[in-house]
Amino acid sequence: MKFGACYYPEHWPEERWELDVKLMKEAGLNVLRIGEFAWSKLERYEGSYDFSWMDRMIELLAAHGIEVILGTPTAAPPKWLMDKHPDIYMRDNKGIARGFGNRRHYCYNNPNYMAASDRIVTAVAKQYGEHPNVIAWQTDNEFGCNDTVYCYCDYCRAAFQAWLRQTYTSIDQLNESWGTVFWSQTYNEWEQIVLPAYTVFHLHNPGLELDYRRFASDSVIAYQKRQIDLLKQLAPGQPVTHNMWSEMNEINSFELSKDLDFASWDIYPNLCFTDQPDPRASAIQLDMARGVKQAPFWVLEHQSGAPGGNIMFPTPRPGELRRWTYHSVAHGADAIVYFRWRTCLFGAEQFWHGILPHDGIPGRRYDEVKHVGEELNRLMPLIEGSSAGAEVAIIRSYENEWVMDIQPQVMGHRYIRHFKSYYRYFYDHHIPVDLLSDEADFSRYRLVVLPHYMLSKPEAKQRIYDYAAQGGTVLLDFRSGSRLWDNRMSDQTLPGIYRELLGISITDYGILREGQTRSVQLSQDTHSYNAQTWYDVIHPETAEPIAWFGEDYYTGSPAATCNRYGQGAAYYLGMEPQPALMNALMDRICADAGAAPIQGIQVPDSIELTRRVSGEGREYIFAINHGTDLQSITLAEPLYELTTEQTIAAGTIELPGNGVFLFRKDHPLLG
Repeated sequence: MKFGACYYPEHWPEERWELDVKLMKEAGLNVLRIGEFAWSKLERYEGSYDFSWMDRMIELLAAHGIEVILGTPTAAPPKWLMDKHPDIYMRDNKGIARGFGNRRHYCYNNPNYMAASDRIVTAVAKQYGEHPNVIAWQTDNEFGCNDTVYCYCDYCRAAFQAWLRQTYTSIDQLNESWGTVFWSQTYNEWEQIVLPAYTVFHLHNPGLELDYRRFASDSVIAYQKRQIDLLKQLAPGQPVTHNMWSEMNEINSFELSKDLDFASWDIYPNLCFTDQPDPRASAIQLDMARGVKQAPFWVLEHQSGAPGGNIMFPTPRPGELRRWTYHSVAHGADAIVYFRWRTCLFGAEQFWHGILPHDGIPGRRYDEVKHVGEELNRLMPLIEGSSAGAEVAIIRSYENEWVMDIQPQVMGHRYIRHFKSYYRYFYDHHIPVDLLSDEADFSRYRLVVLPHYMLSKPEAKQRIYDYAAQGGTVLLDFRSGSRLWDNRMSDQTLPGIYRELLGISITDYGILREGQTRSVQLSQDTHSYNAQTWYDVIHPETAEPIAWFGEDYYTGSPAATCNRYGQGAAYYLGMEPQPALMNALMDRICADAGAAPIQGIQVPDSIELTRRVSGEGREYIFAINHGTDLQSITLAEPLYELTTEQTIAAGTIELPGNGVFLFRKDHPLLG
């Protein structure tokens, strides 16, 4: 396993390096990420490269058996470059340049920046492309961080126009697709097309808005591809990754990952404004990291101390670093690189704490990292490369998320919030789930959930129909099939292209404002439930109602339905269930689909239960106590616990606060 930290040798006196590396080795670190912000140190003056300091750093690490992940330093272009080409600065939707002083202040479509970026990546790759101690490359750093994808400069406008020429066969086709006859917005020439910048009422054509978001995402992907092509040419034996992060949606992470050898993610479990962070918030990011390439991933920045720029977030308490690390491994991380080794004494991240504090003296966090390293060095060979064994997939569609961002339809509603309501159910019920693109192969899943699936390509639609026909269970919900790929509204009776699959027609619909609910009854259930956000007035055609509205003019009409299609089933939710209703509906749907929780271990609510499954079918089940209190869990059978290296008898056992059990459950055929 790769177990390490982010280190910035340019931040520290060279006479300190030897001590740092010695401490790293004693803590069990075997890899460092370096270089991703070192452009001005590598090229202080244009064309004058100094690799001597990095050479010495890499050789020092090699002498101690510590390998290197090397970052291309393009996330922070130096001042001399920005002064020479001020047009590199991104411009906001009012045309104002972002300015110097932070990072990610460049435009992805600026030709001067592309040329400068090519030069520095080429120089670094030539220097280290065949170095035996450089084991991988990281492109740039956190594309999209700090709202840095949408640029409204003249270069982006020209690039957008060129992108549209490739997308549409003619200007008339574009006009037809966008419906530019509305408000007299018809374009006669490609050069007339504008970016969706600041305007009256902040309202632009929805087709323009969606295509701009597609273009902006593609621009980042194309920019990264330039770097990858250079690295593959000059460093052919070294894999390339990128450290994605958060749940941000400015870039389609599925598309960004296609050119990478493996995915990586940055994870900060307590980068929030509460003393008790919700572990589901980090779990969903980790599952997203695993889902973008449907494979294990690396964590290239893992929280090791209190984050903070001008303010600080909570300091990790004893045991939390270990718990967070196992949380990441449980969801598919095959490498852990902590951010950062030592807390910086200067700059914009003085309060972003690392393994070592400002004084550089090892303390509690260092000891905890050392302990975790010792454990993982023993355990990871057993589980490295294994999958989640998920039987459920949730489809995250960036296209539909962008559409909902552009036109939420209900004030305050967000796609990602709705998406998380499904994820919460599976997490709480210990049902492993994969988060996938709609281009993925659904065939091995028992249940596929497609939140707000408003628009889709014909091939995706066919894949969904085929999956259900061949025995899969599909779940769609309100607004499904309501739009065409160009973001026009469909003129088909809702749910549009999914009407046959779902066996319903929708004759009316409406919004429920924040705080408004409607009662819902389930068949053979006397409980009272509530729905929010939306209501569809559903007419069953071949579908069977499984829930009904209990008030308003649509009283008695179905709120949710099930349609048998081929050998499978297609469910539809015509409203947003509140938590109790979501649980009741999903219990039924999962039972019907055969999507079962992890078996053999009963745990209280504060315990996370997840697993990794080896290629031979051996299960490794993680029980993680995200609380501080002692909790009881019950084993249905004796299980071998790997952290303590002992077999635990069936029955009730105690798991301390922040504690972790890792059980091995052998497949019957394995003995």
